[in-house]
Amino acid sequence: MISFSLAVDPLYMIIELICYAVFAACLWHARKRGRAYVLELLVAAVFGVTLEIAMINQSASYHYGRFLVMIGPATLMNGAGWAIIIYSSMEFTERLKLPTAVKPILNALLALNIDLAMDTIAIRLVDHVNNAVGMWTWGNTPFDAHWFGVPWGNFYGWFWVIALYSGFLYLLRRWQDHRIGGWLYAPLAFVLSLVGLIVMTRLDGAILAPLLGPAAGALILIVGGLIVVIAARPRVEKTGPPDPVVFAVPLMFHLDFIIAALIQGIYVDTPALGVIGVSMFVIGLAVHLWPWWVERRQPVAARA
Repeated sequence: MISFSLAVDPLYMIIELICYAVFAACLWHARKRGRAYVLELLVAAVFGVTLEIAMINQSASYHYGRFLVMIGPATLMNGAGWAIIIYSSMEFTERLKLPTAVKPILNALLALNIDLAMDTIAIRLVDHVNNAVGMWTWGNTPFDAHWFGVPWGNFYGWFWVIALYSGFLYLLRRWQDHRIGGWLYAPLAFVLSLVGLIVMTRLDGAILAPLLGPAAGALILIVGGLIVVIAARPRVEKTGPPDPVVFAVPLMFHLDFIIAALIQGIYVDTPALGVIGVSMFVIGLAVHLWPWWVERRQPVAARA
């Protein structure tokens, strides 16, 4: 089931290895936080790979190109990527004073900030070694359909994957210090998230998409999520500069694909993707620097 290959485009290889390096950094960061956080990160990686394999086998709506380490039809990078996005989003959200019920929504929006720019580039990257196009390919979806070639349902799925897994973790973290529950709560969140994702996906397919169109589910979640988060009036509870490891996750994803797009001239062919990529990068940067900016605005006496 696990296969290895060196017949990988150098650009793909670099992106994959950087992802593993950031995952290792997050694992080190989680170890300092405690055993429970290491467990959450590792289970998130298994969750990510399992989710990808299930989706590919069930719908065959997309497939992956060739990477260094493949697990069936998916890649090891899938698991590492999902895990570090979930972990970094939750770690950032912990710096804010926000109702627990709203935190999963913000986590999902932080993830979408990455994917709205990343996915459009990944499907266009040329694999020169294997004479193929796309780190992953969305079936026969043309580049000018949906969100620049990425089906709207993908973003609906991203939202619920992050929101459900992080939401169940928040709910079950009360078991962290329990002798048995401390080992079971993260796997239980994994199982509950898969069930929840099936339910929400079928809801979109049966109601939202047919009634309002393919973009409806994603747009309702993104706009509605932003409204909910803003209405909750998040306040910075822990000021200071961003945690280097937590900050490295969105920074890595944004810079990887901006640089890759520049190398292969994708922005020249589709300038709108350059605008989207830079905009998402700036927004992500601003959000993660916000706690530090709040502290810098405070009078010196208030900080003392």
